Amino acid sequence: MNFADQEEIAERQKNRRRKRQSNLLWNTLTAILIIGCVLAAGYFAILFANPASSLNPFPPPTLPAVIQLSTSTPTLVRLPATWTPVPTDTLAPTSAPTLEATVTLPGGATPAPSATVNNSEHPFNSKGDPAAFANTTYHPNSDCHWQGIAGQVWNIQGSPLVGIRIHLQGYYNNKTVDMTTLSGGAQAWYGESGFEFVLGDTPIDSTNQLTIQLEDQSYMAISNKVALSTYSACDKNLVLVNFQQVR
Repeated sequence: MNFADQEEIAERQKNRRRKRQSNLLWNTLTAILIIGCVLAAGYFAILFANPASSLNPFPPPTLPAVIQLSTSTPTLVRLPATWTPVPTDTLAPTSAPTLEATVTLPGGATPAPSATVNNSEHPFNSKGDPAAFANTTYHPNSDCHWQGIAGQVWNIQGSPLVGIRIHLQGYYNNKTVDMTTLSGGAQAWYGESGFEFVLGDTPIDSTNQLTIQLEDQSYMAISNKVALSTYSACDKNLVLVNFQQVR
């Protein structure tokens, strides 16, 4: 039988201790790595579920506030089943139709001359004559450096109609005018079915060089064509013309 001397036994025990210490170190590092991976996975899972979390050092940008759109539904006009589109003649800028008698409105406003003919073929007609006012009546913060056309549209019961197409055309200040808008687009100033056309920033005089009428979705006329005059006077730089359904 061979017996190891004391020095060899001591050396073997020393090697065993070193090996155990080395294994303990690597086991500890492995455990730390595993725990770190678990924590990292949990961290990224939180960020994936909620990118705006306070734990995210690079949160997504803040979105702008949501615009609240109007929930009002435009009232569409249903034309009679037997209605037939009637072509309208183009009004020449130099035409001189017969003017109706003028009336005096409250506040001293003077109605604009009109060449309106109530055509029974159309479901809408102009309501009264166009009337000239100071734009400050409806735009108190404005001044005389403005000129425009405005009005409202009503159904046969006298209720406001929103979403009706209004077409303004002709000549103004030696330029061709061809503009459209929808009733209700200027309700902040003229009522629920109000509309407005801005012509320029310097009031001028013109006689029956502009016409206005209502059209359907196919751009066919559904009202009589109304001739409009404009004025250079500051108390007449806004012309109002209204339409109402008649059948």
